[in-house]
Amino acid sequence: MTLLFWVCAGLIGFSLAGYGLLWCLLAAVFGRRAPLPPEQPLRATVLIAARNEEAAIRAKLETVLAQDCGPHRLDVLVVSDGSEDATLEQSLSLGSPRIRAFQTPEHGGKAQALTAGLARIDADVVVFSDANSMLSPGALRHLLAPFARPDTGGVCGRLRPKHRKGRGGWLARAERLFWVYDSALKAAESRLGGAVSAQGTLYAMRRKLVPERVPGDVADDFFISVQAPAQHRRLVFEPRAVAQEAVTSRTGEEFMRRVRSTERGWRGLMRMRRLMNPGKYGLYALQLLLHKGLRRIVAFLLPLLLVLSLAAATAHGGIYTAVLLMQMVIYGVAAGSLLWPLLARLPGSGLCRFFVLGHAAMGFGILRAMAGVHSVRWAPARRVADE
Repeated sequence: MTLLFWVCAGLIGFSLAGYGLLWCLLAAVFGRRAPLPPEQPLRATVLIAARNEEAAIRAKLETVLAQDCGPHRLDVLVVSDGSEDATLEQSLSLGSPRIRAFQTPEHGGKAQALTAGLARIDADVVVFSDANSMLSPGALRHLLAPFARPDTGGVCGRLRPKHRKGRGGWLARAERLFWVYDSALKAAESRLGGAVSAQGTLYAMRRKLVPERVPGDVADDFFISVQAPAQHRRLVFEPRAVAQEAVTSRTGEEFMRRVRSTERGWRGLMRMRRLMNPGKYGLYALQLLLHKGLRRIVAFLLPLLLVLSLAAATAHGGIYTAVLLMQMVIYGVAAGSLLWPLLARLPGSGLCRFFVLGHAAMGFGILRAMAGVHSVRWAPARRVADE
């Protein structure tokens, strides 16, 4: 029983903190630091799949058109996914010859919209970006620069969460902390085996590596971006390619977003599980296994650790009792601060809620995937950031 306790606790600790610390240390010692070669002119198309985004799409396109792309040629293709508002009209309202837009006859989901858009793109590089994420100045030039290396298959940008000053609550603060950690880990992985996968806010892929059809039941950003390592090309993280996106402060919406994200991400991971073979994909395979595989299994190891802690504390006391009490405090504070708003003011209560709800959503999402649930269409929880 105690051996199982320590194995479980060790796996959880390594996944939550040990892996990130170890990889950052390894990257600092052994990571690649070679300077980029001179930029090579590229034809790039920014592909935006939008569903009922009339409030955000014009502002998004303005941030794209304002980019200094250096020697690169850039155009934009907006696919309105059966929108019921003026998304298409707003996309064309800027009157720029660099912007193309069309609408699908029905709402088929983001993957179907991306597939329809890819059929109309023959550029060297496809830039994928969410409709409600705003690009920082210079983001696209930084995103395209690593393609000067022939072994670069894709480049991931960096998400900077945004909300109006004084708003956003504990969820926004906790998510900001998460993305700071995520960026540091992506940078370390990029310098070792390559970034594991992209986040849909902003990333770019060589057109020849992108599949013609994006499956509707997987996380499209994961599935598309891992095609680079699948074809033995490097996936690079570029922290200067920044996109800002608002986070929701509504717990229910964010919980279900994470459930869907995990469900689709787990299905995508299982579909691409061959990439976790170190004999064929080297260090990248180990990163994928630890970052995406083990990280999601933690959702099931946590309740197991609680049961093992209770049994070990009853039999041996000591450190096992301390670990049991620590878990009870975290879960108690998280549950209590959700039920009683006054408890939400306790220092650290936001992190407890973020930790517990995040892992609950992760476990629920995996169970949904295993039960055969397929989330293909939904209304996004995040909206354009307030200025």
